[in-house]
Amino acid sequence: MKIKKLLDLSAKAEAGTQGNVDEAKARLLTLGGDLVTVAKSEERELDDDEQAALKAAAGAIDKLDATAAKVKESAAVMAKFGGMIRTPGTGVPADGDDFHGNRGGGGAATDADARLNFRAKAATINIASKMADLSGAKALASSGDVITGTPLDTTIYEQGRIANSALAILPFKQRPVQYQYLRQTVRDNKAAPVAVGQLKPESKYGLTSIDGKLTVIAHVSEPTPEYWLLDNQSLQGFVQTEMQYGLERAVEGQVIGGDGTGENLTGILETSGVLTQAFTDDATTTVRKGITALELLGYKGGGIILHPLAWEALELSRRADGTPDLGSGIPVDRAAQRLWGLRIAVSNVAPVGTGILFDLGALAVTGDGNTRTQWSSGVGDDFSRNQVRARTEGRFGLDVYKPNGIVKLDLDAAA
Repeated sequence: MKIKKLLDLSAKAEAGTQGNVDEAKARLLTLGGDLVTVAKSEERELDDDEQAALKAAAGAIDKLDATAAKVKESAAVMAKFGGMIRTPGTGVPADGDDFHGNRGGGGAATDADARLNFRAKAATINIASKMADLSGAKALASSGDVITGTPLDTTIYEQGRIANSALAILPFKQRPVQYQYLRQTVRDNKAAPVAVGQLKPESKYGLTSIDGKLTVIAHVSEPTPEYWLLDNQSLQGFVQTEMQYGLERAVEGQVIGGDGTGENLTGILETSGVLTQAFTDDATTTVRKGITALELLGYKGGGIILHPLAWEALELSRRADGTPDLGSGIPVDRAAQRLWGLRIAVSNVAPVGTGILFDLGALAVTGDGNTRTQWSSGVGDDFSRNQVRARTEGRFGLDVYKPNGIVKLDLDAAA
């Protein structure tokens, strides 16, 4: 029955007796799409009759496109001499083309504005490209029903993403899933002058074996209609980028503030043995005191992690004479985003009143070097609903080799 209808419509379109060009084209696309969908659902090739019908439909669509082009050209010529001319069958001005969603002289929608792709793996002719060329109109009803154009804006209007991350300045080390390393916990030097024949003093350098492991950090997306992915070629990349962004935010949160319970990492702020620097005079001075605390133990400041509001306060800080620190290069260098010569990483995860100062050799974010995103319809009833989900995951950890090479900075005068 579908084949006969498709052939009849194709013959009428070829003969030019089908009336409204857009409606005729939409009906042909709908019936052709139904044939392709049935073949796909039955996991078979198109038979000879179906291929012949689709070829006839493709020829008819070409004829309709040519007719539409002539109508549009004619309307444009008439508009130059007769004012605002309406395109036959649309009831709207030709240059406004409200049917495709462009108002105010924007012209007809282009292929780049909207495209619907019907992809038939088994088809032996390129009917997919014919069906895709809707110039903004989707066929949403079967033959005999009213066909309405649905413009598709392929731009995905995203929310803002936080560009800064503590991970930008923290060292990274690739590790297997389980591993061990040695951490020095004691340094008791007893070297001293010794008389001849006397026992030499014994120094102690306590080493402790630390078990390390990588933990899976992952999330799954909400279900996405398969047809959305077919209709909008940028959607898959958008979802994967969002998932990767969410994973990075989660890793950053665990590295800084993970509480160590369950599968949570033990973050920097929860690691025992980390030094603390009390607020002294102002935030700028406090940071400098922290640098000195590291240097007294033989370490060197390598970077500082601050909340955006804490970094703002430091940039706006002033000296005792009222002149701003900003612009002098010492201690605040906005252009290079440095404080006391050390690189600043701005992180929304860091507490507003707490900064993290560290020696680059004191710690490392660890991982197996891989993150992956997979797509599946195997969750619940996703398959029966034509929905798919993305899963993005990776394995990460945090090694703190020298806890006293890290300083928690108290930047809040009221604390």
